[in-house]
Amino acid sequence: MLKIAAEGIAPRLAACCLINSSAQSSCQRIAPQAAKATQKYLSQSQMHYKKLVIKDHYEFDQKVINSDNPVIVNFHAEWCDPCKILTPKMLELLENSNEIDLAIIDVEANLDLVETFEVKAVPAVLAFRNGVVVDKFIGLVDANSIETLIDKLKRKQQQKNQ
Repeated sequence: MLKIAAEGIAPRLAACCLINSSAQSSCQRIAPQAAKATQKYLSQSQMHYKKLVIKDHYEFDQKVINSDNPVIVNFHAEWCDPCKILTPKMLELLENSNEIDLAIIDVEANLDLVETFEVKAVPAVLAFRNGVVVDKFIGLVDANSIETLIDKLKRKQQQKNQ
């Protein structure tokens, strides 16, 4: 949706420039650049909200434990083939959800978090609400299992908001 909004900027800028014909050539050069920059900004801001990359225990506390939204935490490793399948699938399933965040934790860079949450295998996924683990699974699971977890978190979030 944000992409559509960003793409709609170029024609509007070009249309505005038609009113003043002396500025038309400069507007035609600027409009595509403005649309591209706006689209990039909107894409980054949307991804920033969805995907949290956790680099240390402090960031974990700030972005997961203290989050107002439920957070699905994905412990993964670059060398892990199932992780390379699971992470994009989770991002896809959470794409239209504003109520749940996804935190990505590299197990090799965050050994203290691995020990704290007793992660024995990757991928390991923990669901947090109000700083507490409310659900988890280990390994590559099918999309239905992930959707069930997301729906469960959404339902509880909606009940909390009522």
